Amino acid sequence: MIAFGLLLALHVPQAPNSGQDLPRRGALGLPFSPIPADVVTKLKLKAGEGLLARKPVAGLTAEKAGVQEGDVVLAINGQTLKQATVGEFVRSLPTSKPVKFEVLRDAKPVSLSAMLLEKPRDPGNANYEVIYSHVVSNGARMRTIITKPRKPGNYPAFMFIQGFSPISYDYVLETSVGDVSSLDGPLLFDFANSGFVTIRVEKPGVGDSEGGPFAPMDYTTELDIYRQTLKQLKALPEVDTKNVFIFGHSMGGAFGPMIAAENPVKGLAVYGVAARTWFEYILDTIRYQGLVGGDTFENADESAREGARLMALVFLENKSPEEVKKSHPSLAKAADAYFPGGLFNGKSLDFWRQLAATNFASYWAKLDSHVLAAKGEADFVVYEADHKLIADIMNRKKPGTGKFVIAPGSDHLFHDFPTEKASMQNFQRGKFNPKFGKMMMEWIREVMAKAD
Repeated sequence: MIAFGLLLALHVPQAPNSGQDLPRRGALGLPFSPIPADVVTKLKLKAGEGLLARKPVAGLTAEKAGVQEGDVVLAINGQTLKQATVGEFVRSLPTSKPVKFEVLRDAKPVSLSAMLLEKPRDPGNANYEVIYSHVVSNGARMRTIITKPRKPGNYPAFMFIQGFSPISYDYVLETSVGDVSSLDGPLLFDFANSGFVTIRVEKPGVGDSEGGPFAPMDYTTELDIYRQTLKQLKALPEVDTKNVFIFGHSMGGAFGPMIAAENPVKGLAVYGVAARTWFEYILDTIRYQGLVGGDTFENADESAREGARLMALVFLENKSPEEVKKSHPSLAKAADAYFPGGLFNGKSLDFWRQLAATNFASYWAKLDSHVLAAKGEADFVVYEADHKLIADIMNRKKPGTGKFVIAPGSDHLFHDFPTEKASMQNFQRGKFNPKFGKMMMEWIREVMAKAD
């Protein structure tokens, strides 16, 4: 395994060329799962068509239409549902228009209908308001979600850059619990509720954002959405531009120093990041995650050897997996395992090749910022070496600007596990651990108190 890691309608200053307001997408409020094989046989369905409805979200479109948990949803607006395409199809449905569900309930056909409601908005609370805005990147509008204190003033700012996966961070902060549906939510809430202006941006093709889809998008295309978001944040009149901070979680920690090298900030914090060459990191991952999972040292060594040959051909020599299979038949099985459909971890090879070609040390060395590099004690996805390297780069340039810390009992997703093995065995099923968020808040307040 390789695991990489009612709003107020107020005016918000936009980045240049922001264009028209970005419309809110609709929400079915209906989780799906594949139809069990025995049900497919019993109902005489075509393999791969239709999905099983799980419990509808209260107050949203599917519940209002009368869809029930256990219904077999065959089609929506006449479109046959398939697991691979349902997400993009739902994104294409216009809000405030009828949505018609064709379902089987107790093996009998039922037609249901309701108006498609927009996704609920975060109402904020007594301390902060929430504004849905956008930036323009590569000609497409990207949803930005801004919180700012309700009391007028000039405030420090906190920009959040999420990790690798194409998941939405559009949820109610105050009620988030930090599970897989609200990753980083409690951390973001603490900053929004503590006198900071905060901003986060949805990836292309995620949530309300245009662009995408995720799989073919390359690294430099994604990088620009964070570049534009930082510009928008600094343009907000409520922001104290002398106290702007970026936090990059996992892959977000790769984007962070690149935009901060262009557009300086007071501080940059990263958690669970790689800082050496991508090739070094991926080889460590092939070896180490096998060992954490219980593999023998001799098998881990063989996996690392095979992985080194394969990854060098694909990422350093730019060979396609199919070319590798022809020229190195002994690597064919590994190539199929690592690159299903020609993708790596569900992402285009261009993304990973651009990542591999980036000298991250050069970006860290350009920063005129304070830096916090943190690794979770139970994080099996990343390594101390990378985080220590970041602090060393900063301190060699300007002593005292780099800090390396370990977050006790915290895994890659800030879940509370005592060891890396416990995290791997229960990945994505833990309880949020607030320790790192408190460490970062204390560090930011210390940095703000310094007269640089």
